[in-house]
Amino acid sequence: MKLLGKWLFFLMFLMFCVSFWQKDYQRLAFEKSHKPYQDLVASFYQKHPKSQQGNFSESFQLRHDLLYYAKKLNHDGWSYHAIQKGYLEQLKVKGKSYNFEQTYQEIRIVGTPAFQHLWQKEEMVQTPQQAKKRLQLLVAYLKMPDELTGHSKQTQQVLAQLSPNLSPTDPFWDQLSALIQTCYVNLEHIPYSHFNRKIHQLRYLISTQQIKWVRSHYGKKQLTDAEALAKYLATLEDDDYDLYESSRYHNKVASILDANGNHQPVYTDNIPQSNYKILIHFHSEFILSESGQFLVALDPDNLTRNSIVNGSSFNYGNQNDDLHRLLDIDPILLFEPAFIEEATNSPDAPFLVPDLEQQGDKYNPIYSRNGKSSKQLTRAAVKKFKKLLHRYQEARNNEKTSQIQH
Repeated sequence: MKLLGKWLFFLMFLMFCVSFWQKDYQRLAFEKSHKPYQDLVASFYQKHPKSQQGNFSESFQLRHDLLYYAKKLNHDGWSYHAIQKGYLEQLKVKGKSYNFEQTYQEIRIVGTPAFQHLWQKEEMVQTPQQAKKRLQLLVAYLKMPDELTGHSKQTQQVLAQLSPNLSPTDPFWDQLSALIQTCYVNLEHIPYSHFNRKIHQLRYLISTQQIKWVRSHYGKKQLTDAEALAKYLATLEDDDYDLYESSRYHNKVASILDANGNHQPVYTDNIPQSNYKILIHFHSEFILSESGQFLVALDPDNLTRNSIVNGSSFNYGNQNDDLHRLLDIDPILLFEPAFIEEATNSPDAPFLVPDLEQQGDKYNPIYSRNGKSSKQLTRAAVKKFKKLLHRYQEARNNEKTSQIQH
């Protein structure tokens, strides 16, 4: 029995040694694979000296987590500088934990405060290659599919990766546009690639996020989208938005021949109405129908054929010029989602953009209505919206005056 006891003790001791050796080997292997990030950990300790006051087990786990998440963020595409300044220096203790995983998941949602901490610490890109790398991180975090299908489930899944709290005037949108301009600088046309296709289709996703933001912050059940947008614009400065940018591309109409061989217009929702455009900082585009509905091809709340055929998309350009054409107009031929193409190019009667002559012709059998040209009809719709906007601006000014008096 004594011999058996000695053997059992020896086996237990041997198992302990093997287990200790395995853990030590794993620790050394982990340290080796995370060696490039050890300087980041050192800077964290300098910034948070109290973090080293825990017991051995807590200190070991903290070092492990710091190295592990620094490497994950770097592999995602963040620079060492952004990880140090925007992540490690922002970590705060909650109870006895730094909530590493929760913070990491928040970073992976584009536009959240945790994401913005790193985004704002990234150095300004100088080359198309640097810009593309930054955009690849963005596309990966958004989980952008190879093709937007227009299906509500897919739209909701991608929107879940984009913060609902980014307003249309958030500086992030200007920064994103500048990145894309750098990525495609000096090109005469954007070539086909899966990446370029995703970047183009991202414009529809951003527009969807922005109409949802307006509805969420300024819309009520009894208000139209036009009223919600007017309420929002009333909070901005006059030079933040533009009511008169051309909406020609968003007034497509089809035509058929009647029994007498005459052209008859066919409207997207079989409703004779014009659509108009509102721009915020040029990038954020809102298309509205005369009935006051936002038109965007991925609308999760009120999707119509008019939304798909004539809907809005975020602009990467800064103004209506050659760069805008390169980034926002010409790519439509190569990268347009198939579901928009199918809705627009109906075999029986494709919906077509009026040319400049057709747009201004009040006798055109397809694009004019009631003796008014397409351009005049759109101007009338804008004039109606402007009256709505002035009403909300006056109400806001009266409210401010009342607050000052009291």
